[in-house]
Amino acid sequence: MDKNPFNRMQDMLRAKPVPKVDVKHKVMAAIRAKENKEEKVVKKKIGLLVTVGMLVGASSVWAGVEMIQLKNEKGEVIYEVSQHTDQQQQKMLERLSPEERAKLDALKKESQQRSKIVTDIMNGLKPGTTAAIYWVPTKEEEERYKDMKFVKGKHPNVDVVTKPVEYKGWKEMEPLVGEMFTLPAELEGGYPFDYGVINYEDSDKYDVEAMKAEAIKHNKKYIVKEIPASNKFDSASVYYKSQKGNVGVEVRLLEDDSNGMGTNAQNIEKVMVGKNEAVLAKHTFKDGSASQWISWVKNGTKLQYMVDASEEVASKDELIKIAEQINETK
Repeated sequence: MDKNPFNRMQDMLRAKPVPKVDVKHKVMAAIRAKENKEEKVVKKKIGLLVTVGMLVGASSVWAGVEMIQLKNEKGEVIYEVSQHTDQQQQKMLERLSPEERAKLDALKKESQQRSKIVTDIMNGLKPGTTAAIYWVPTKEEEERYKDMKFVKGKHPNVDVVTKPVEYKGWKEMEPLVGEMFTLPAELEGGYPFDYGVINYEDSDKYDVEAMKAEAIKHNKKYIVKEIPASNKFDSASVYYKSQKGNVGVEVRLLEDDSNGMGTNAQNIEKVMVGKNEAVLAKHTFKDGSASQWISWVKNGTKLQYMVDASEEVASKDELIKIAEQINETK
């Protein structure tokens, strides 16, 4: 595995002048936001870091970044978590010139506008349906893309969004994912299953040229087309609930070329979940409240698990016990 989990940063910076919306994480963030504050955890696309990297260079983005490596029972590195605190990100911003800062503000504004549009489109879909959104590129973007070759289903001008189906019990989800993993009906400490969703990889069943032609013909900034959904598993998220609050559990199938993520948590440390190395992170908000999560890759599999809860709901030791229960569930 490449030692840098973001080894394609330079390609991503060149290919995506406006950070694209990571729809799956956006879906889950929207679901969590119903009841919980959420620490910003971003996989592959680092948001502000990507944008700043466009202006000051990717090498500057990674300078001084702390990283925890998780190894399997054979001693092989299988997952990496890099730390990018809010203070570090602020220092990056302070290095920008006034012109670069203005460009960053414009990029952020455009990204926020697109994000809202994507969210509205997702909310308008029926559960289980998928849509492709084609964004008409600016002249600057077209110039940047003209000599590039794109992987099928990964065009920088297209976002794919799916509204997930909500399942009200593990028995509803088990027929769909039970051959890969099993989750308990209730977590230790008295947290019964509340609801869960399954996310699939982005569908590539869209025609970029046809959407582009339609957008130009009707003078539209973007075009939306409902497309066939993918059936290739990406991740599953389950939420457990008690009077104390909520505990979230995510199970993700790791990709071969990008097994890592970034976090803005102020504190990260390596712990053990059974015989699995794990990373435990804690993020404290301005009001003094804190959220924490623990993540590991189950030995002998490509499944990454993550359990998160506010500090008020579960202490560090309680979170580790829940993780151990999940890891031992068969």
